[in-house]
Amino acid sequence: MRYIIDTANREQIDEVLEMGIDGVTANPTMYYTNQEAFYPFIEHYAKKNLSFLSAEVMGNSVTEMLEQAKKIHAIHSDIVIKINFSKEGLKVCSLLHKQGYRCAMTLLFTLPQVCAALQAGADYIFPFIGRNDEIGADGLSFVKNVQHMINQKAYSAKVVAASIKNLHQLEELAAMGVDYAAIPYALYMKSLQHSLTTSGAEKFTADWEKLKKQQLV
Repeated sequence: MRYIIDTANREQIDEVLEMGIDGVTANPTMYYTNQEAFYPFIEHYAKKNLSFLSAEVMGNSVTEMLEQAKKIHAIHSDIVIKINFSKEGLKVCSLLHKQGYRCAMTLLFTLPQVCAALQAGADYIFPFIGRNDEIGADGLSFVKNVQHMINQKAYSAKVVAASIKNLHQLEELAAMGVDYAAIPYALYMKSLQHSLTTSGAEKFTADWEKLKKQQLV
C-alpha cells in the first residue's frame, strides 16, 4: 500500500515528500481551509514529477467540468482529474476516459456507485471509510469488498482508500492489499510512532556512545 498525502497545506506536503511520499490529493474544503489558490497550487506540485497528483473539477454542468479538466490537463497531462460522483460526474468521466485522460471518482459510499464509476472508465476509485462509519455503515468492509471485486474482475483501476480516521483502519487497509491510502498528515505522523521503536533507538544510541568512549568505533 502506497501513501498519498491528503492535504492542501504546503508545509505538511513538502515535509512528507522529503520522507518518500510521492502523491498529493486535496479537495475544495482543504484549499479553502489553507487559503490556497487552486491553479497555482496545482501548477506548483505538477513541477515535482509526483507519481500521483489529483485536481478536482467542480461545477453544475458537464460542460463546465470538462472546461476545467482541459485547463488542468494543459498544466500537465499526467494530473489525475478527480470527479465527485454524480450522474453528471459519470458523464464527465466517460468522456474524459475516451479522450485519454486519467480520472478518479471520489465520494463513493456503495458498491453500485463503484460499479458505475468503473464502467465510466475511472482509473482510480476513492471509497470512503470514516464518513461511512458515521452513518452506521462498515467503512472497512466496504473498502474490502471494493478491492475484492476489482481483483476478482481484473479491473485495471486502483483503489485509493479515503476518509481514514485512525491507526486501526490504516492497519486493516494495509493487510487487505489496498493500492493507495489517502492519508491525513496527522495520522501519517502518528503511524510512524511506536514506544518500542523509541526505546530501541535510545538503547542503540547509548551503546554507540559507550563504543566511542572505548575507542571501538
